[in-house]
Order: sequence, then structure tokens, then C-alpha cells
Amino acid sequence: MTEKKEETSGTKNVVIGAAIGVLAGAIAGILFAPKSGKETRADIANYAHEMKDKIAEQIAKAGNLTKEAYNNIVEKVVKVYEVEKKITAEDAKDIKEKFENNFDEIKKVIKE
Repeated sequence: MTEKKEETSGTKNVVIGAAIGVLAGAIAGILFAPKSGKETRADIANYAHEMKDKIAEQIAKAGNLTKEAYNNIVEKVVKVYEVEKKITAEDAKDIKEKFENNFDEIKKVIKE
């Protein structure tokens, strides 16, 4: 039983690591987006890093990840930051789009 538990834990860690790597690419896009001021981009990038980790955690919990499930995870996590007024509605839309565009890469990495 312990061996199976370790295998499951290892698989989750791989999924989380892979998801974090792919989502980091989305964050790079956010960092280089033409926004007003370095501070604003830095704040948004910090929030995007936090979102990336939360999305990766939810992916690991999801098990069989479909595009719909992934988009729901992204939507929920990004919405929290928008509702808490950490990011604007426009930023939320951009971030959500960048994360959602990475689904195919994440799914490919998870399958490996």
C-alpha cells in the first residue's frame, strides 16, 4: 500500500511540475505585454505566478484533465484575483486567455 501511495504522490508531483513549467511560459507573455508602467506589470506578474501555482494544484487534484475542466480551473482562480481587485477585468481576460492557450501543452506533458 505504501508503494502505491508513493507512486501516486510522485505522479502528482510530476503533473504539478509540468503544469508549472508550461504555465510559466504564459507568465512570460504577461510580463512582456505592453501595459502602463513597470510597477503594474510587476504586480500582474506576481499575481500570475500565484495563479499559476494554484492552477497547477487544481490540475493535480482533477485527475483526468479535460479542456473544459482546465478552463474551469483557470476561470475560477483568475476570477478570485479579479473579484479581490488585485487585477482589472481586462488583465483577468488577458491572463485567462494566456493560461487557456496552454492547455494542449499541459495535456501533452501530463500524458508523458
